[in-house]
Amino acid sequence: MFEFDPGIVVAILAFVGIGVTGLTEMIKRLFKASGVLAYVISLVVSAAATAFTLAQAQAFSWIPFAVYTIVVFLEANGIYKFVKK
Repeated sequence: MFEFDPGIVVAILAFVGIGVTGLTEMIKRLFKASGVLAYVISLVVSAAATAFTLAQAQAFSWIPFAVYTIVVFLEANGIYKFVKK
C-alpha cells in the first residue's frame, strides 16, 4: 500500500535545484497571473514536478502522484501561513 514519505515531498519541492515555489512564482510573474489562473499555474507546475520526481525514482503510481501533487501544491501556495494563525 501507499506510505507517505516526507522526504519525497522535499525532493519535489527542490525540483531542478530552483524549487517548485520559485519556479511557480517566476511563471506567475511572467504571465502576470493572479487569482484562479495563478492557482492553475501552481497546480500544473506541482503536478509536473511530482510526476518527474516519481518517474525518476521509478515509483510512479496514481495514488502517490495525486497525494504528493496536492501536498506540494499546498506548500507552494503558502499553506504554512494558515497554520501560523
